[in-house]
Amino acid sequence: MQATRVLLIEDDAVFQSVVRQFLTQRGYEVRVVDDGEAGLEACASSEPDVVLCDLLLPRMSGLDVLETLVSRNQDIPVIVISASEQMSHIREAVRLGAWDYLVKPVHDLELLDFAIHNCLDRHRLEEAHEREVWELDSHIDVLYQDEDVVSRLTNDLIPNGDLDSGEYRIAHDFGEQSPERLLLDYRQLTEGKVLVVMATANGVAGQTLISLLVLKTLINPLVRQALAGTDKLLFHPAELLAHLNSELCHSKIRTAYDVVIGILDTHEHEFAWAQAGERIELSHPVKCDLSLGIWQQAQFRTHRQPIVAGEMFTLCFNDARLRLQRYQTAA
Repeated sequence: MQATRVLLIEDDAVFQSVVRQFLTQRGYEVRVVDDGEAGLEACASSEPDVVLCDLLLPRMSGLDVLETLVSRNQDIPVIVISASEQMSHIREAVRLGAWDYLVKPVHDLELLDFAIHNCLDRHRLEEAHEREVWELDSHIDVLYQDEDVVSRLTNDLIPNGDLDSGEYRIAHDFGEQSPERLLLDYRQLTEGKVLVVMATANGVAGQTLISLLVLKTLINPLVRQALAGTDKLLFHPAELLAHLNSELCHSKIRTAYDVVIGILDTHEHEFAWAQAGERIELSHPVKCDLSLGIWQQAQFRTHRQPIVAGEMFTLCFNDARLRLQRYQTAA
């Protein structure tokens, strides 16, 4: 069986040596170059199975290497390895086509081996299912020509009306916003808890509706499990976003999702939520985490806000609003 060919584009001689030795011991065929231009030449002359690329390189940056490979239509999985933990660098690398992003120093090289295997598995899966994807695209085109189907599916993304739970009313309105660009959900769970979701997708033009329906299909089983008491993941917003992000990164959906998902505790009068992406605005803003579906290793945080009597917590996307309002109780 032919060894997996790995191209390492890295100018740090020590890191070069450590990675080459580790991967060679694992059975990989490793080629090392120390600048971006040499890396592109190596990709052109003998296409590797996977590329490991630093961001800060002489002569040509790692981002330029990524952009050039994409412009050449070279479908090679690229894993970026960089000392930079800045969200802007991660976003740009993934936007340009990086399949994964590891932060130096990589203390556990097993993570590198895992990342390579994950990229190769995903690459093989995508090649095997390429025909099915083309067929799906043709079905999507037909779907969007049927206004009745679009209307019915859009209605599946929004609640039927307001929800009253204890001292709270959860409601929404769209203003001028088209409802097919949003997933809104609020559902009564157990023990006085209410699930609250607002999400939008940044997919291929005209396919936002399908992308949001996919997200809803990932959430629905978790709701059923929470109601049955068999799984509590839904009650932990940060872990829930991490789960959804992993599923989306492994899927065929090439979409970034901005999502706010949380639990309103009507007994403790607290809203706990996690936020991925910056496009949804909150009445109580927090530092946002990375959008879903971009980077598998993204991490998410849970935020908490007490809701006092007479107060309203709002989530907004353009003109659309979702409101969590606690009634003013009599003294």
